Amino acid sequence: MYLTAFSLPLLLLVPTWHKLPAPADRFCGLARTVNGFDYVAAEGIPCAAALTETARIERGERGLWNCSRAMHGAVELACIDGARRLDLLERSPVRARRRGGIVVLANWSFRLRGGTIDGREGWGRWQSLGRAPWCIPSVPREALVALALRPVTPHGGCFTSR
Repeated sequence: MYLTAFSLPLLLLVPTWHKLPAPADRFCGLARTVNGFDYVAAEGIPCAAALTETARIERGERGLWNCSRAMHGAVELACIDGARRLDLLERSPVRARRRGGIVVLANWSFRLRGGTIDGREGWGRWQSLGRAPWCIPSVPREALVALALRPVTPHGGCFTSR
């Protein structure tokens, strides 16, 4: 009797974590943020807006977004604002494609030119991402590997020219 009377109020207080929506399943591409490149998946928000919102969130301008960081999972950061959801992924769900000296990864292209790596979003202007060593997340790992660069750290976090 005591257990039953005590359990009913507890059931009403159970967290609603099980009601959270499943992770976003639409990959939008790469967002360049103050922390480097993030892989963005979204639901309930157009991809262009998702990439822009990601950059704002990473700058600390969260607005109405409720975000929580995860460790050692497929999603690094999950943000929810009503029916809208942004997930910053640990890895890219798409492969990098190399054509000649240019690597395309989702909505960004990368090239090695004159000792620097350049990147551009879509058909925008090329912008320098700096000189070697190039480290993740300043340049996405998939781009560094596809450019056939040599890892200089044991776990492949930083790369240099061959």
